[in-house]
Amino acid sequence: MSPTHAGFRPEEQPLTLDVELLHEIHEEASTSSPSTVVGSPAGSIKLAPPKPTPLPMAKFSILLMLNAIAPLAFELIYPFINAMVVEIGVTDDPERVGFYSGLVESVFSLTGFIMILPCGYLSDTFGRKPVILLGMAGLAVSMVSFGMSQSLVGMIASRCIGGALGASWAAIKVMTGEMTDRSNQDVAFSSLQITYRIGQIIGLPLGGLLAHPEQRFKWFNSPFWVEYPYLLPCLVGAAFAIFSVVPGIIFIEERRTAKRASSYGSTDSTASSTSTLVGPLVDIESTEKKKQATWSSVMTPPIISMLLNNALMCLTSEMLFSIYPLFAYTPISSGGLGMSESKIGTQMAIRSFIHVAMMFAYNRAVSCLNTVNVYKFAMAMWPVVVLGFPVLNWIVRVHPDGNESTVFFVSQLVFYIIWSIAGFCWVCIGSLVNDASPSAEALSLITGISQMSTILPQAVSPELGNTLFAASVHEHVLGGNLVWLVLLAFTGAGGLHSLTLQTPSHDWRASVNENDDEE
Repeated sequence: MSPTHAGFRPEEQPLTLDVELLHEIHEEASTSSPSTVVGSPAGSIKLAPPKPTPLPMAKFSILLMLNAIAPLAFELIYPFINAMVVEIGVTDDPERVGFYSGLVESVFSLTGFIMILPCGYLSDTFGRKPVILLGMAGLAVSMVSFGMSQSLVGMIASRCIGGALGASWAAIKVMTGEMTDRSNQDVAFSSLQITYRIGQIIGLPLGGLLAHPEQRFKWFNSPFWVEYPYLLPCLVGAAFAIFSVVPGIIFIEERRTAKRASSYGSTDSTASSTSTLVGPLVDIESTEKKKQATWSSVMTPPIISMLLNNALMCLTSEMLFSIYPLFAYTPISSGGLGMSESKIGTQMAIRSFIHVAMMFAYNRAVSCLNTVNVYKFAMAMWPVVVLGFPVLNWIVRVHPDGNESTVFFVSQLVFYIIWSIAGFCWVCIGSLVNDASPSAEALSLITGISQMSTILPQAVSPELGNTLFAASVHEHVLGGNLVWLVLLAFTGAGGLHSLTLQTPSHDWRASVNENDDEE
């Protein structure tokens, strides 16, 4: 309904607001481009580009810090996990290392998958803050236990502890969604991705450089560090995690604690205040109890399609991420890059640094193309990333300087840039999930389901990827290229399916903001 159709003339009508008109304009404005004309031809309104809502940086910065600590701590094992599997006697066959390291990496995500909904329930019941901080404390315990492990069982048990409590990190995304709107959510989620990569930039080199301190630093030359050569990097990671709890206790604030409905069965209390200006419609809406979110109410076909694509993207992305340390550790003659633990950590940190730098291009890309189109373009980059692995091996094979050559270094930088563009998918999916929520009450549930579609692939991808790589190398299946052909099939299917995704038209934050204004 436009102003003309409503017969609105300021000099003749009393000051009233047509709530239906406001909802209509808001819905059209939230899904249109800056040049979109809202309304009918007879009474059109040309909307100016909306200004982004400023982020509450004082509160958001604490979430960013905690988001950086998580990968810093639990991913610092990647540079040395393959060597650790060999040294503690799990296997003495370098070509079978991938199976066991993949198993250790997978149990972290598997336990996280099992615990994601219980942690979501706890965060809805007791608040996001205690759940997030409990996860950080559990991560510290997990890291110390892992560093002191002397068997495969000990390694697996330690990762299970971290995975079970690590499921609480989904609450960080929920809190981010609660404090943002469509105008600033892409900046917020890209900031989460930047801090995640910063955590990797710090943690991955630490894992490689602090392993075997008795060989690197004379003051660690004692029987204790000889017996536990991987404890020092794990202690450093645990220290970061446990010290982050203190500022979290002081500065994290719950958002809309009294109003937030549990996505698992509770309902909101009735609103106590109404606006006399906007009329009876808002009065009725504000006094209704909100419907609780259920699986059937949120699992609509568009959301199911988005979650399936997210699962396929996560599967291939995590397979490649877990394969890379093994690929870099494997001898050149067997299809790898023949790098040491410290060099693997440094190279992975360089990749994370490039990813952080590319995040500044992400916000510009979203402003030009919108989130869904950026996601589709990034999905098209994954097959190129897959092809980069055998190309890098070919370069170190044919070049006399191997992985020390300038040609290899430049090629690897290009490879990391393409990988970083493909990684835009991880940022996009946060905004897409946020937009797809049908209501504020459903945000925690749909975020939990989204995390399940992320964590389950993460649980199987290290074992699947490393086993495929080991089989390709050990059995020389398809000339050692079986793993790359499988990944090409996965990434191709994901890229094609992403073309079906659409931008959600509904914005649940409109009603939330209206309720906030009323109060």
